[in-house]
Amino acid sequence: MNNKAIAAMVIIVIAVVAIGVYGYTSFVSPTSQNGTLTIMAASSLSNSMNATAAEFEKRHPNVKVQIQYGGSGDLISQITQLNKKPDIMASADYGLIDKSLMPDFTTWNLKYAKNEMVIAYTDQSTNASQINADNWYQILAQDDVKFGIADPNSAPAGYRAVMMMQLANKHYNNDTIFETLIESNTAITSEANGTGFVINSPNNLAPTDKVTSRPNVRDTLTLLESGSVDYVFVYKSDAQQAGGNIKYLELPDELKLSDTQFEPDYKTIQLIQFSDLEGSNKTKTITLTPIVYGITILTDAAENDLAIEFMELLLSNEGNTISQDNFIDPLVPAVPTTDSAGIPNQLNQYITS
Repeated sequence: MNNKAIAAMVIIVIAVVAIGVYGYTSFVSPTSQNGTLTIMAASSLSNSMNATAAEFEKRHPNVKVQIQYGGSGDLISQITQLNKKPDIMASADYGLIDKSLMPDFTTWNLKYAKNEMVIAYTDQSTNASQINADNWYQILAQDDVKFGIADPNSAPAGYRAVMMMQLANKHYNNDTIFETLIESNTAITSEANGTGFVINSPNNLAPTDKVTSRPNVRDTLTLLESGSVDYVFVYKSDAQQAGGNIKYLELPDELKLSDTQFEPDYKTIQLIQFSDLEGSNKTKTITLTPIVYGITILTDAAENDLAIEFMELLLSNEGNTISQDNFIDPLVPAVPTTDSAGIPNQLNQYITS
């Protein structure tokens, strides 16, 4: 190879590197944009969202990110019924966005992360040394054991826990698990419906002393930390983030609610929220699906450009690393839901075509 050819190759390499550096710098360098980006997000996303927001604010020194956390159902109701207008909504159940926000409040929805259901406990929990994946329902049924769930009328973690216990009947070939743990201790009931079950969750759960309910998954974990209950049904990420003396039991694969291969079984279970308020805008029918988070930018987002840039960060390699560091398992690439349309072009590189 002669000197001219070598010189030409060097120039090309320098040019390519320069373009790459410019592109990266243009994305990560602090900008002069200003404004307040507002986000509503499931409580189980708080650590990962806070960390992503901190990185976003570092890149946008004049921008403030405000995040409201809570049960996904409650947050979405604030949008649809109380006229709250966040720029971004992140739900612990992607289906809630499809069912309640599309098409009036948004036209698209991305499945972008997943989780699994676990039973959290401490060394002080009654019979903690005995509980395992084969006998947990027997331990929880004991008279001196108390457990907590998130409210199935407001939080996906709550209705998933309740529906999982109905699913457990089939897995353990034991028709008494749901009745013993849920029906005997709350006003929640279940009825066979063809090949599956329909669970009715009334406005007043009327729990006995054995069961305590809280509005969202994080508040449920607080019950355990305070010693008010022995066990709680939470997401794995919440138990991992809690650290300290919080331990957790992993459920059998069929009951973790994280594996799509079992989705046909999941879909045999439905739950009707506020089942005693039939005809009201509160009553909704939920079908059990894998624990997959959905996220969208609302159609009338006041800070649409900032919202798109935040989503770019969230779905990027760096954003995925931030999620993983905070025990949230990203879906790479993100997956649009069936009815999604109008996804911003800037996000196309992070999603399936």
